[in-house]
Amino acid sequence: MTEIINILDKVYNLKDLSEEESSVIFNKIMKGELSDVIISSFLTALKIKGETLDEIIGATKILREKSLKINSTLDTVDTCGTGGDMLGTLNISTASAIVAASIGIKITKHGNRSVSSKSGSADVLESLGIKIQKDISKNEKMLTDINFCFMFAPYFHNAMKYVAPVRKELKTRTIFNLLGPLLNPANTKKQLLGVFEKKWLRMHAEVLKNLGSEHILLVNGFDGLDEISLSGKTNMVELKGNKISEYVFNPEEIGYELIDNIEIKGGNADFNADAIIKMLMGKHSVFQKIIEINAGATIYLSGKAKNIKDGSEIAKKAIDSRQSLSYLEELIKYTNSI
Repeated sequence: MTEIINILDKVYNLKDLSEEESSVIFNKIMKGELSDVIISSFLTALKIKGETLDEIIGATKILREKSLKINSTLDTVDTCGTGGDMLGTLNISTASAIVAASIGIKITKHGNRSVSSKSGSADVLESLGIKIQKDISKNEKMLTDINFCFMFAPYFHNAMKYVAPVRKELKTRTIFNLLGPLLNPANTKKQLLGVFEKKWLRMHAEVLKNLGSEHILLVNGFDGLDEISLSGKTNMVELKGNKISEYVFNPEEIGYELIDNIEIKGGNADFNADAIIKMLMGKHSVFQKIIEINAGATIYLSGKAKNIKDGSEIAKKAIDSRQSLSYLEELIKYTNSI
């Protein structure tokens, strides 16, 4: 316990932990050996201090080690944000994943229920009528048969049960928001990963490079959105192979008009699910446009488009033709039949 006390003391005094120290305390947390009070004070102090690359790598390695896994092919893509942007928009990454899957891209979506928002990915999928599968083999079968599986974090990261009550009670982002997108149980090497603050873009790219990812787009809107924004420009960091590049994406340069985020304001899971259905029916044009761009980036990452603009055009065609709507209906039936 002396080692843990020393680690906690460092964080309380705003000193950074080494990768090894981070691994030690997160191992204790994930084994249920620390009280809620200690976990809460540690997460809060870590947030105030500011999480570092070594701290995130150390934590990620422990959480990956303790996670259940599913087998997947190398061409799978995840669309997962950190959350914590506090903007309360509709479920953009989830809707984008559905559109991308509708054109044949294999999506290994990783997510959870709401923590700092009104509707998490699990919440909105259930409201749409999609049955979340706990069984690993069923998730693998879904990926093969219908190009989509949703890996519900509490099923695959059972050790998270030791921090779930604390996170729910704190009602604010913690290092676990940063860790979530780094823990895909399918070990997906391609991701569209949104973060709530620009400073985490490069750091997440470095973490994923360290862990062997292949092609990642890390995004943060100038408005703070943890998605590719349509209200303005988006900061982007791209990891491709071992090369990391940084640039700014402007949706106006590929033909989109800017919007006010109030036009894509979300609500509870039923509200957001209804918005997704309306969008796929062509009845929510503003939401459709931001989905086209984010699904377009996913399509680009899959290798089926040479850039985001071409990917967006593919996504638009899938939505306009009702291909994505038909796919959603098929997905709902499939998940309730297996």
